[in-house]
Amino acid sequence: MPRKLGLWASERMQAAAWRLGPGQDISARMHPVADGMILVLAGHGEFQVFDGEEPEPAGAYVPSAHYPLDAPPRRPLPEPSRHPIGPGSVGMAPAGLYYGLVNTGDEQLVAVAVTASDTTGTAWTVRGQYTEGS
Repeated sequence: MPRKLGLWASERMQAAAWRLGPGQDISARMHPVADGMILVLAGHGEFQVFDGEEPEPAGAYVPSAHYPLDAPPRRPLPEPSRHPIGPGSVGMAPAGLYYGLVNTGDEQLVAVAVTASDTTGTAWTVRGQYTEGS
């Protein structure tokens, strides 16, 4: 299961560190009033941007410590734009656009995600919905 650690938050910005094992992902999400940025520190993966067709959100679902026990059913995701990333890469998505991160390598992927603190209206999809070839 992906690991998330809150690093810092203020009235205007928040940052979290993520550690993803091979094949794990940060679920696609969309912040209507905040841009999103992911900086990769180690490992290799794909920054995915859903700039063609928008995914169906997982309703009022908010990821919790009880995941996957409280997760809604998985839903298929549309095909995203795929951007290979590695150490030092930055993926950015403007407000209103779904984006996510997948570890496509064979080692841990470590990244820092940054967004504005105002996450009003943020919508998530359910982790692990999209893998290449599914």
